[in-house]
Amino acid sequence: MLRGLLLLLILNISSYAYEWKYDLGFDFYLDNLEESFPYWDTRTIYGVRLAPLVGIGFDEHQSLMFGGYVIQNMGEQKFPTKANVSIYYSAIGEKFSSYFGIFPRKYSLANYPLSFFRNDFYFFNPNINGLMFQYKSGNSSEMANGTAEFIFDWYGGNLSKRLDEFMVLASSEYRFLNDYLFIGGNFLMYHFKNDEYLSKDGSNGDTYLMDRIYYNLYLGSSLKNLMPYMQEAYIKFGTLSTLERKRRLSTGLDPFYNGLGYQLDIKAQYNGFGIENSYYFGKPQMKYFYEYGEDFYNGLPFYQGTKYDRANFYYEYKNDLLTARFSIIFHFVNQTIANQEMLTITLDTHKLFKMLKSGASE
Repeated sequence: MLRGLLLLLILNISSYAYEWKYDLGFDFYLDNLEESFPYWDTRTIYGVRLAPLVGIGFDEHQSLMFGGYVIQNMGEQKFPTKANVSIYYSAIGEKFSSYFGIFPRKYSLANYPLSFFRNDFYFFNPNINGLMFQYKSGNSSEMANGTAEFIFDWYGGNLSKRLDEFMVLASSEYRFLNDYLFIGGNFLMYHFKNDEYLSKDGSNGDTYLMDRIYYNLYLGSSLKNLMPYMQEAYIKFGTLSTLERKRRLSTGLDPFYNGLGYQLDIKAQYNGFGIENSYYFGKPQMKYFYEYGEDFYNGLPFYQGTKYDRANFYYEYKNDLLTARFSIIFHFVNQTIANQEMLTITLDTHKLFKMLKSGASE
C-alpha cells in the first residue's frame, strides 16, 4: 500500500511542468550605536549573511525549497557565528499565498513597527518557523487596495523540558481614495514559557511564563499623488502599545501592565535621499527590559522612555539586483541623545540567476 501511495505521488508530481529554482541571498550589515546609555548598551555590529536555497517549482505557483543561512560577524574566530536550515513548501497565487516550514522572513508583506522588531533582529533571525498566510486585493481604483497577513512562528523551546516559545503576528492595511487615505493595524503576541530564562528576575523558577501583546492601529495619508516627483511621501498617526504580565506558580496571574502610547510617523524620499521621523509619546514600554535584556525584547529599547523621537537621514541606492542604504540616525529620549550609523547591502541573487539563465539561453 505504501509503495502504491508513493507511486501515485510521483505520478501526480510528474504531471506538472516543473523547473529548478535556486537563490543565494547575500546581506551585509554594519551598525554602530553610541551614547545610548542608560536605555541600551553601545555596540558595533559588523557581519555578512549568505542564504543559499535550491528546490523545485511546479505548476508555476508551487515550490519545495531546501537550504539555510550562515551568518559571520567580522573579527570573530568562531565560524559560523550563527547558522540554521531552511526547508519549506510555498503556494503563491494572484491573491492568496501560503508558506509552510522554515522559510525566509523576507517574504512577509507587512512593515512592523520598530517597537516590535529592530533592524538587527531581522539580520540575525532571518527565518520563520511555522506557517504564513497572505492576501492581496485587486488594483481597481474603485475599491480598496489591501493586504493581510497571518504568521505563526514557533521560534524556540524544548519539548523534553516542556518549554515552548512562539509568536503570533497579524497585519492588515487598506488604501482608499487613490491612496490618499490608508488605515491599518499590526498585532504581535509572544507566548514565552521558559522558567529557566525567566528566573533571571530572582524568582528561582516561580515565574514560569510571560505574556506580551503588542498592537498598532493607525490612519495615514500618502502624498505621492500630490508630489509625483517624490519616491515616497506619507504621514500616519496611531496607537502603539503593549500589554505585559508574568504568570507565577505561587500567586497565579499578575495584572497586565498597560503600556499605552501613540506615534506620529512622517517619511519623504526624493532621488534616493530620504528622512524618516517617528515621535512616540505615552507610557514606557518593555517593562522588564532591565531583568531580561535585548535578547528577550526584539524592539528598540528606546521605547522605554515616555517621549521618544527617532530621526533617520538616509541615502538609498536601488536597481534590479542591488539595494544599498546608508543611514545616520538620532534617538532623542528624555535627556539622552544617541547616534547610530547603519549601512545595509542586499543582493537579489534570484534575479541575478534568472538574468544569467536567460542570457545563456539566447
